[in-house]
Amino acid sequence: MFTKSAKYYDAIYAAMDKDYSAEANKAHQFIQKHKRSEGNTLLDIACGTGTHAEYFSRYYKVDGLDVDSNMLEVARSKHPNLRFHQGDMTSFQLGRQFDVVVSLFSSIGYAKTKSRLQKAIRNMNRHLLPGGVLLVEPWFTPEQWKPGGVFTIHVDKPDLRIVRMSHSGQRGKISLLEFQYLVGTSEGIEHYTEIHELGLFTRKDYMDAFKAADLTVTHDSKGLDGRGLYIGRKSTE
Repeated sequence: MFTKSAKYYDAIYAAMDKDYSAEANKAHQFIQKHKRSEGNTLLDIACGTGTHAEYFSRYYKVDGLDVDSNMLEVARSKHPNLRFHQGDMTSFQLGRQFDVVVSLFSSIGYAKTKSRLQKAIRNMNRHLLPGGVLLVEPWFTPEQWKPGGVFTIHVDKPDLRIVRMSHSGQRGKISLLEFQYLVGTSEGIEHYTEIHELGLFTRKDYMDAFKAADLTVTHDSKGLDGRGLYIGRKSTE
């Protein structure tokens, strides 16, 4: 997905002032409110370059998981003290359970279909200890998604200049994001394109997926940064 842009991912979101530390702190507050298990292990699913995982490690013993080997290469280089695994959110098998499982920054949208959404939530639940908590930050709902938008982000560093232009589209219940990159370094200027496809799920779709996995679920409309947050707790029985 981020085949060519993985090494620039952190620079791009730093330019957007994404506050990973504040988001991890807010997530920690939700976790402490809802968690009933006694340990402090956490699995960060779709962890990307590991920035959330780094901040979570202030409170928890953290593992990360991502499907993208390029993102994991960056994560392992940045955070050699953390353990990262490669796997798909719908089918990974780590052979252990955690007190907390999180999937943030709307990565759940990459499940794309309702059946895969339900499969992903069930699989996350299988990796939860009794009394453990699952946090999922949703992607846009069908009502929120507005096709036809064009946006630009600029990175302006002495040794790195990036312009990322994006266009939003839609195909049925799939949102489409076309990213066009211009990357300038001392070696020259590079141009490339990425297409990202994310499922447009309703609030009911999310709630049903949690309930189908036998999780007690609540929805916080604001969440960590305004995207909302689904909070599931596994029974202690």
